[in-house]
Formats: sequence, structure tokens, C-alpha cells
Amino acid sequence: MRSFIGSLTRRGAVRADSPVPLSGRSSQAGIFSQTATIATDMVAQMEAYGSNGVVFPIVNRLATSTASAEWHLYRKAKSGLDEDREEVTSHAALDLWNRPNKFMTRAHLMEAVQQHVDLVGEGDVLLGKVGKTIIELWPCRPDKLEPVKHPYKFLTGWVYTGPNNEKVPIELDEIMRMVMPSPLDMYRGQGPIQAIMSDLDGQRYGREWQASFYRNSAEPGGIIQVDRRLGDAEFDEMRDRWQEQHRGVSKAHRVAIIEAGAQWVDRKYTQKDMQFAEMSTVSRDTALIAFGFPKAMLGISEDVNRANAEAGEYMFAKWLVKVRLDRWREMLNNQLLPLFARAEGLEFDYDSPVPENAETEMQALTAKWGAIAQAVPLGFDPAELLEAFGLPAITFKAPEPAPVVVAPRSLPGQKPTEDPEEDDEEELSARFIAHLRERRLDAAMKWEAVEHVDESTCEKCKANDGKLYRNREDAYADYPDGKGFKDCIGAEFGNDCRGHVRKRKSGS
Repeated sequence: MRSFIGSLTRRGAVRADSPVPLSGRSSQAGIFSQTATIATDMVAQMEAYGSNGVVFPIVNRLATSTASAEWHLYRKAKSGLDEDREEVTSHAALDLWNRPNKFMTRAHLMEAVQQHVDLVGEGDVLLGKVGKTIIELWPCRPDKLEPVKHPYKFLTGWVYTGPNNEKVPIELDEIMRMVMPSPLDMYRGQGPIQAIMSDLDGQRYGREWQASFYRNSAEPGGIIQVDRRLGDAEFDEMRDRWQEQHRGVSKAHRVAIIEAGAQWVDRKYTQKDMQFAEMSTVSRDTALIAFGFPKAMLGISEDVNRANAEAGEYMFAKWLVKVRLDRWREMLNNQLLPLFARAEGLEFDYDSPVPENAETEMQALTAKWGAIAQAVPLGFDPAELLEAFGLPAITFKAPEPAPVVVAPRSLPGQKPTEDPEEDDEEELSARFIAHLRERRLDAAMKWEAVEHVDESTCEKCKANDGKLYRNREDAYADYPDGKGFKDCIGAEFGNDCRGHVRKRKSGS
């Protein structure tokens, strides 16, 4: 209770300190104890960007896509709605954000910092100040920073390690940080690269093995075995002569002449045995999974068709780019704007990169109109319903009453008799009634199957094209979620079914 009560009050005021220690009391004295290890790990993770053919395009695509977003400064609306906000086109914070320093554009700064976030889980921006006025923003390598921890205040500053091991203290208001939190260290971040470093190392060692394979005559290594102990001079002579005659790709497959009863012992390891192609594919897929990155966004065409390629683009924008832009927005609004005068009530925001899903929008619109069509006969006002569902007001004209149907002497499709009066009246009436029942039954079928019929359409889908269903439940039984015929065999050949069901128009 002592620490809890003490954390709440100090001289009668509420304290902002933690009620429990967040770091050891000796952490300030030994703030550099783990710097070397953390910095070394971070350097290895950042080096993967320039040394791995899968990490580079993933991180590059994420960084450039995030940096390409358009930003605006708004004044918050009293209603709390985004559409009611007023855009601010002139402000010192907006000018700084659009031109962080004289050497970098906003996109350049964002791309550099986003690389750090995706590679090591941390992105840092240093604030260049003249007095209390912020005049510049600079990206900072995370491996150069070490937190100055405090048991109860959590953090009191940072120390930057510059050239020649120079230590530069940084105040909390001189740096902005964006972190993918580490579950084991509240002061540091953790990115996807940490989770796959062992896989990346294995791939790197494989490439080094292949390079050595070709440097060493493009043949597996081996052992020269002799039946006695060689003197130093003999050993050096044999080694030098062997390297001179056989080492290097240009000297591959030369006939070896070995003196003094020495024998060549081959090591039976080949590139096929090492399965480098399989290792490369596994490492690639591991990196894609770690980042949650769609395969199609890397230009990989295997197991990819147009449907899942478009889905991949949507997922990339919504779950990768938008998430990263949200972190930038939080950093700007919570760490940068409060440092400016006359910034109360302002907020940065970006134009969403997520493309509109036309099919989803159409389904939502259809659902709204369906609900309105059901509510109007119950007595609800059509104009109020349109407003409630967010639809524009439209002019409505009641349809003309249906004409009275007079029973014909002959039914549609029936060849008239030469003398209609000879037809049996009862038989004609019965046939006409049956015809009306058939039309009513057809009209009761509210849904129909629509298939994209061409040479690629399977026979089952062709046979089902135009099938009628009484209600949505029956239609969705054959087409789950309204699309993709359940009996389509296209999936066996890697193709998605293009068929769907739709609600029939009135009178069709």
C-alpha cells in the first residue's frame, strides 16, 4: 500500500509516476551495458534490407506506399464527424511536415523512418530546434539510441552514440518515436525481421556456400590423404601447388597429379543434396507470412489469379499500409502538434489508401433498398427511410394499376383452331388457369443464377445458368455468400467460379 499511496500523492498533488518499478534502480548507472548487443542485432536486421532479395521488395513496397499518402491538417468538428472538419491550409506544423528539412521531402523522411520500423520495430525522428521553435525533422537510426530508464518515471531521456563513440544526450521533447512494441522490453520495438532472422541467416549461408562452390572449381570439396606425416616444407609446397593448379572456376576439371602416394578423397555433397531451390522458396514464404504480405504484390504469379490478386491489393492497402499510416497519424497528433502554439483542436489525417470495393458497395446498396421496399408497405415514410439509410432523396411516382387480364381463346404458343367456338370451354378454362398458375409460380421465383458462360465455363455451371430460386436462402444454398456455384469444378484447376445469384427484377 505504501508504494500505491505514495504514487498517488506528493505534496497533495496527483503523481504521474508508475506505482511499481519499471526498471532496475541501477539502470541509470549501467545504461550502456546492453547497448552493444542491441545495436549489433539491429544492424544485422537493417543489413537484411540490402542483402536479401525478398526482404528488400517487401520493405521497399511498404515504405514507398506509406510515404505516398496525401496528408491534411484539420480543425476538429464539434460533432466529432470527419466530414464536418474544416481543413487548415496554413500552419507552421503543416509547413514543417511538408518540408521536414532542406535536404528531404516529407516522402523521403517517411520512407527512411518506415524502413527502420519494418526492419527493427522502431522509427525515430529527431526535432531540430532553435530555442523552443521546431525548424527541422530528421530520421535517426534506432541502433544509435539508448534509453535512459527510470524505475518510476519510466523514461527520462535518450543517449545518442555518434561518430568516434561520442555520447549526445537527447531530451524527451527532442525526439518522436513510433514503435511496434516488444513483449519483453517496453523501451524497445520488435519487427517481423527478428522473427525470421534464423531463416534469413540460413539463406545467406546457402548463398555463401554456392559462391564458395564456384570459387573452388565448381566441384565439391575433398581431402588429400597421405600415408605419412608431412614436414612443414612439404605441406606448404603441396598446398600452394594445389591451389595454383586447381583453385578457381577457370581451372575446373583439370586432371590432378598427386605425388608421394597421396590420395584424393571426395566429399559426396552436391548442390542437389543441399536443396537450395527448396530452401529459397521456404525462406521467401516465411518472409511473406511474417509481414502478412500478399504474394501477388511481389509479382509472383504462381497460385495467383485476377480475383485473389485484387483481393491481395485490397488486403495490402487495408491491413498493411493503413495500419502504418495510423501509427504516423498518432505520432504526429500526440507528439508533434502539442509542441506548436495555436494547435489546440487541430489534427493531422491522411487520405485513405484503401480502394473502394464495388461489389461490396453494391451489396450494401441492394440490402438498403430491400429494407426500404419492405418497410414502405408497413406505413413508413419513404423520404424518412431514404434519409435514415443515407440515400439521396429521389422523386417517386406510383405505378399504374395492372391491367385486367382477359382470358384468350388460345394460350400463348398454341396454334389457334380454325373455329374457336368448337373448343371445349371447360378444357380451355382449365388450361388457362394452369397457365396463370405457371406464371405466378415463375413470378414467385425471386432469385436467379447468372453464370459467365464462355469456353472456360465448366459444364455444371453452364447447366445451372438461369436457374430460378424462390428466396435468398435457396439461392445461397447453391451459391454461398451469393457467388461461386458449390458444384463448380474450376477450383480443381486453380480458377474461381465466376457465377453468382441476383435478385430478379420485377416483371422478369
